[in-house]
Amino acid sequence: MREFDVQSIRGQASGDRLSDEIDQLLDEPEAPQHPLDSDKMRSELRQMLEWWYLEREKQSANRLEMAIDADFYDNYQWDKEDSAAVIDRGQMPLVYNEIAPAVDWLIGTERRTRADWKVLPRTEDDVSGADVKTKFLKYISDVNRVPFVRSRAFADAIKTGVGWVDDGVQDDPTQEVLYSKYEDWRNVLWDSSGYELDLSDARYVFRWRWVDEDIAFEMFPGRESVIRAAVDDVGAYDGEQDDEDMWYLGDPIRENRSGVLRTSGVSVSLEARRRRVKLIECQYRKPTQVHVVTEGPWRGTIIPDLDGQEHISAVPRLMMRVHFAVLTEAAMLAWSPSKLRHNGFTLTPIWCYRRGRDRLPYGVIRRVRDIQADINKRASKALWLSNTNQIVADEGAVADWDEAREEASRPDGVIIKRAGKDFEMVRDYQGASAQVEMMTLSAQGVQKAIGVNNENLGRATNAVSGAAIEARQNQGAVGTTEPFDNLRLAIQAQGEKQLSMAEQFVSEKRAIRITEAHGKIDWMRINEPVLQADGTWRYLNDITASRADFVVSEQDYAGTLRQVMAESLNQLAQKLPPESALRVMTIGLQFSDLPNKDEIVAALRRETGDRDPEKPMTPEDEQADAARAEAAQMQRDQALLAIEEQRARVREINAKAAKTEADAAVSGDSGQADVAMMARRMAADELDAMAEEIRKLQASLADRTSREHTEINKARIQAEAAIRMKEIEVASRERMAAIAARIETTNQEGE
Repeated sequence: MREFDVQSIRGQASGDRLSDEIDQLLDEPEAPQHPLDSDKMRSELRQMLEWWYLEREKQSANRLEMAIDADFYDNYQWDKEDSAAVIDRGQMPLVYNEIAPAVDWLIGTERRTRADWKVLPRTEDDVSGADVKTKFLKYISDVNRVPFVRSRAFADAIKTGVGWVDDGVQDDPTQEVLYSKYEDWRNVLWDSSGYELDLSDARYVFRWRWVDEDIAFEMFPGRESVIRAAVDDVGAYDGEQDDEDMWYLGDPIRENRSGVLRTSGVSVSLEARRRRVKLIECQYRKPTQVHVVTEGPWRGTIIPDLDGQEHISAVPRLMMRVHFAVLTEAAMLAWSPSKLRHNGFTLTPIWCYRRGRDRLPYGVIRRVRDIQADINKRASKALWLSNTNQIVADEGAVADWDEAREEASRPDGVIIKRAGKDFEMVRDYQGASAQVEMMTLSAQGVQKAIGVNNENLGRATNAVSGAAIEARQNQGAVGTTEPFDNLRLAIQAQGEKQLSMAEQFVSEKRAIRITEAHGKIDWMRINEPVLQADGTWRYLNDITASRADFVVSEQDYAGTLRQVMAESLNQLAQKLPPESALRVMTIGLQFSDLPNKDEIVAALRRETGDRDPEKPMTPEDEQADAARAEAAQMQRDQALLAIEEQRARVREINAKAAKTEADAAVSGDSGQADVAMMARRMAADELDAMAEEIRKLQASLADRTSREHTEINKARIQAEAAIRMKEIEVASRERMAAIAARIETTNQEGE
């Protein structure tokens, strides 16, 4: 090329031209420093990388164990040396996977008994708003396929010890503003010094991705130079570019880097290259001065800046605020305080078990991995012993020992021995049986360690009666409670984040689809402006108007336990009166797995007159309660009127008795005085007896009415009470009349 040709220039020495070019470069002004390259950002980057390398080193051994656990579930259970030894003796390294069925039972139980949840109001006047938020979050759950995302993460937790779900917001107009995604445990590191299961006391969480260079340029404009410097230009199938290599019991599997192009039946090998960069996201907490709302429905909410919001009552506070950063191992690409109101990480862990010594996770496979490896080896040993012949013979029994050994190993072998010499072939069936017996014990040990027994798996056992089978199934359900309880906590933490983000970011007017029973579709409008009579605007079903609470339903049991509870309640209902049996059956149906149980429960409640306690009172319910209260008040008024009438009669009798006593005092007739005194006492006793009967009648009416919920039966009870009230009143009136007549007769005789 001409620029590299040697040229002779008069008046210039060798190297003068290069020196001039260097001076020209030094005289050019320096490019302005990027804000993310400032000393402050470099200090933040150093801190995050220290955390990153610390957790990589601290968790590396356990993460290798987690990868091995996952391999055991996938039937990768032989290490390289043992597999080679088995192959050398003419066997295949067979796998008798006793782990997978137990793990599948746990995963399947979660998918059959997915927990339900709802949003509860924080104030009395926000009941309808909480119901709107419940319906909206269920719509978001359907759109984002949250149950499947959560089940996938739970499967990771059961196998390896931890699974992750990611919940955040996005500005993609083609998608919902709220998203929920699954995150592979291999791409996440967290603060292992934290104690809380929801990471509320954790300082940081890391997640990483391998991204193509051109995509990274578009994601972070202005940072092309640092991205280009971090690009790893390697083969597309190079295992070294990932921190989490695929492991085969400690031996990494290296893939071939070369691609193969096949056209017209001709294969041409070529080197497949792909320029990619490893992007690391760090979510971390750091002390930051913020403003916190002190009054109103948003009390406790963080406000980063009060500009334009001076009307809000807030006080400054120093808090551990979440920040987000995206970096390479050499430079910062993005940095910002979290805009999320819940001030938490977007990643939510689902744990299985955690070690006490260092709080690192492990799954159910870790407890039985050695037992599973022992099962495979004992099975192979038993198979080898049952197919191996040993020769016990006298010296010189055959002419060619190599030929005899070869024939002995054949099922149709022929061996010719010399006369007078002993020659015997022996197979170690006893040793093979011992290996099979130990293998069976090991398989039972797998079930005991995991907590899933044969009854849970539906296998035939020595448990004959239904009660014995249920008892063992309950034992298995109780033994696996901790992973399901941790899942419940994860659902609670994830739901709280989703609800907070909905209250913060879902502000546009829209109509959402509500899928009801039997696939019926309804529509609900949210954030819809409505003009009031006074000229002001009010938003109908405003998601952002108030705060609410996310609550996981209490009826969240394992399938076997729920079935037992339903059967027990149904058996109890058979021993009760019909009106009580229907109510007990209604409760039992709520624990069943029937697909249309809600419709059955609603039909039973209509029959018994019970109201759904989870639903607000309808105008019809309020009208019925008012009618019952009015009827009860009428009963009380009638009772008071009857008692007052009797008191008037008592006063009349007392007046006549007083006249009789006065006449007796004048005439000296003591008999008249005794009759008057007796009349007074009998009238008072009759009044007390009538009042006591009315009190008992009202108590019985209240008790029977409270236990009866159908309107027809309530009306019947009230009618019977009214008749009984009239009977008491008539009988008491007759007795009073008799007392009055007696004293009247006495007065007439005295005259």
